[in-house]
Amino acid sequence: MDHKISEDFIEEVRRQADIVEIISEHVVLKRTGKNYQGLCPFHSEKTPSFNVNPDRQMFYCFGCHTGGNIFSFLMKKEGLAFIEALKKVAGKYGMELPERELSSEERKNEAQRSRWREIHEWAACYYHDVLLHRPEGQDGLAYFEHRGIGPEVIQDFRLGFAPDRWDGLIRELADKGVAPEELAEFGLAVRRETSEQEISYYDRFRNRVIYTILDVKGAPIAFGGRVLDDSTPKYLNSPETKFFHKGRNLYGIHLASRGIREAGYSLLLEGYMDTIAAQRAGFTNAVASLGTALTKDQSRLLKKYSGKIVIGYDSDKAGIQAALRAGEILLDEGLNIQVLLFEDAKDPDEFLKKHTVAEFRKKLENTITFIEFKYKMLIRDTPLRTIPDKAELIRKLAPDILKVSSVVEKEGYERYLSLELGLTLEAVQHEIDSLTKKTRENRGNFKNFSQQQDISVKKRNTIEGTDIDSSQESYVHLGVFRAEQTILRIILENPNYKNQVADNLDKEFWRLQEHRYIFENFPENSLNLINNDSWYEKVQRRLAEIYELSIDFDKADMLLKDCIALIKETKKKETIEDLQAKMILLEKTGDMTGAFALLQEIGERLKRGEK
Repeated sequence: MDHKISEDFIEEVRRQADIVEIISEHVVLKRTGKNYQGLCPFHSEKTPSFNVNPDRQMFYCFGCHTGGNIFSFLMKKEGLAFIEALKKVAGKYGMELPERELSSEERKNEAQRSRWREIHEWAACYYHDVLLHRPEGQDGLAYFEHRGIGPEVIQDFRLGFAPDRWDGLIRELADKGVAPEELAEFGLAVRRETSEQEISYYDRFRNRVIYTILDVKGAPIAFGGRVLDDSTPKYLNSPETKFFHKGRNLYGIHLASRGIREAGYSLLLEGYMDTIAAQRAGFTNAVASLGTALTKDQSRLLKKYSGKIVIGYDSDKAGIQAALRAGEILLDEGLNIQVLLFEDAKDPDEFLKKHTVAEFRKKLENTITFIEFKYKMLIRDTPLRTIPDKAELIRKLAPDILKVSSVVEKEGYERYLSLELGLTLEAVQHEIDSLTKKTRENRGNFKNFSQQQDISVKKRNTIEGTDIDSSQESYVHLGVFRAEQTILRIILENPNYKNQVADNLDKEFWRLQEHRYIFENFPENSLNLINNDSWYEKVQRRLAEIYELSIDFDKADMLLKDCIALIKETKKKETIEDLQAKMILLEKTGDMTGAFALLQEIGERLKRGEK
């Protein structure tokens, strides 16, 4: 978000805009009293649970608990940055963003980024043109035709071909004023220095079919190339640059962003061709990681569109190991993970060649959970011969089971293990609980606990009816969470209560950062200077959730006192273990001052012999 655009202008755009009109471009809305209802565009549903409140200019879904204002709606629905959403709304109502003077560093970065995008667009056009219209691309076209890919898919994915020349791209873009040095800086050419200290450049991609990597808006940001023979490396990808990071993007996301929301889950595959084959077969929620193991950034990107992921990696040993690693990363993000198994095919592309689309869909209806998948892989590699083998297997699966926030789901996995292993449910639960206790005992020395503690063990109070999207929220006591929300709802209705809360509770009492931010900035600075789009969406979503609370404002004084008393009492009862977990969460979110204050408090408690 651009700090230089005044809050007054942002607020004026929000006031002028009609949220019902904007959202109606994406959702069929029907009036119900003062509000409007429709089918949620962010998850699959048959009964409308998506509400738009024109008075507050906010939306909220009671099904998936997504909410926010007109800007956060467009950010989530169309994958826009805040400034882009602001421009779109302002333009629709005849308002222009005020110009401002960029700093020299900002101008330099903006110019470089613009140049990077321009050059990648030209490169994509060149490779695409070679494939479709030049004699040099015939081998590439034959390859794609052999793989069952026709002109429409070639267009949708902007596929291309790099000719068998050392300077094909260099010469092509020289006519557009692009120097070889620029191509090397952006990863499209390679710099070579000879023994005579002469410098030359050559194309990175040569004699390869080209998979253009597009961002969520369909703009080229990198390339992947595959050879047509047995030469190595089989695949060659754009290198990491200051503008492109493999671990922050997904192949096929430009088409899948909408498909994921419509299907209600992401279909996470391993390769370019798997994604293309799945999308071509109608599974428009298919994406792939970019030639690397799944990263936390990629899992968070997927989480933005849906809370459920189906992993459909290759069935070979490498694919299984990759699926196990990906599942653990996705579990860390609190996602619902299923695994798609292929018994008679190496990958989704091969399966779709051998079988019908209906059979693939049936496969998707019979996925297994990640923990079941991991169990099957572990016993396949190491058959269970003895009772200690069974105990060791439970210990290997316990960390994953402990990451599950749902008590019902957790017990389901424990029952699954008891049936599979021929053990009582109590024995399995005891083994898992003993692992938890050992983890706690290992935290005895408070100087080292930040390296030892597994926060996932603390997911004890999930919030019913609320979409968990942070480890911090899953730690919060349910009563405290509701008390914080009630306090904020009362203050939003009557800001005069803010001083009463500030006088009775210290600044550090807020357990959720979003709640603290809302308390400090709303309603006075309702759009204050938030410099992070993701954070802006979180705050707006939480705000919409708070506004939906049903409060008897005639009893506001009594409610406020009760909420303050509950928070104070809960704080008194916090154990050292609670404080340790909270401190680590503060460290992760960058609040080092708060973390240090808790460290001092823990030290004092330990001196007094408290636990």
